[in-house]
Amino acid sequence: MIKTCLLGLGRTGLVIAEYLLKSEDFDLVSVVSKPDSSKAGCRLSEYVASKTDLTVADGNTLISEIKTKQFQVAIDFTAPEACLKNARILASKGIHMVIGTTGFNKIQLYELKKLAYQHKIGLVYAPNISVGVNLLLSVAKTLARLMPQHDVEVTESCHRYKKDSPSGTALKIAEEINAVKGKLSDQKLSYGRKGNKPRNKEEIGIHSIRAGGIVGVHQVLFAGESDEIEITHRSYSRVVYAEGALKAAAFIMNRQGFYQMEDVLLAKERPASISRVMPASLKLNFHI
Repeated sequence: MIKTCLLGLGRTGLVIAEYLLKSEDFDLVSVVSKPDSSKAGCRLSEYVASKTDLTVADGNTLISEIKTKQFQVAIDFTAPEACLKNARILASKGIHMVIGTTGFNKIQLYELKKLAYQHKIGLVYAPNISVGVNLLLSVAKTLARLMPQHDVEVTESCHRYKKDSPSGTALKIAEEINAVKGKLSDQKLSYGRKGNKPRNKEEIGIHSIRAGGIVGVHQVLFAGESDEIEITHRSYSRVVYAEGALKAAAFIMNRQGFYQMEDVLLAKERPASISRVMPASLKLNFHI
């Protein structure tokens, strides 16, 4: 079994903790909250349905957690600044990482890549670790190659408490489509739109919705003069993130370097015992 540490006990983190505790491939030996969190010092069983003797550690004690728990991989769903602080410590101790945290800027992402290569550890970075969303991304890149003249609009929806906007997933989709089209800068990205001006032919629109308890919806529209194709992925449960996180954690063991979720999905070796659940949908709409 893979000894695992989970950092971050927000909505998604707690679902991942539950999933890890039920896994036959992973041994959750450490859970770490943000520094000075009210969860620190409490039993994890107070927050999840599964029985466990684990006590939630404070984020300031990560070094001692590594020493006493000796875990092999860490799954981080915190915030950019906290994640970078964790990553510096984990990498220096030779711990592999799966990072599902969103909201990084380019400088912070560069540091994550540098840490992976400098300390010769494996790191999977996934703005959205859901398998379905990454399949959507793959389809979107194919459509961008085959339909280069179509206008592209990306819309994402999430719960009212999400801090970063647009989502890291929406930015990733737009950036990948830009790269396929040969537009390597973000100058052609239009956020929301306001004012009185026509749409630039080369731009990609990104729109964000924050409302209620929406888990996550991502839509990519390819619209031409005579037809359109829309790809939609809807997450019904945060279990999709737990499933993806475990796949990524299994993948990164015994690997070095910086990887993305696409690398995980294309890998041939996958533990057969990790259950496959489908609490999300991927929909393609064709309008002519």
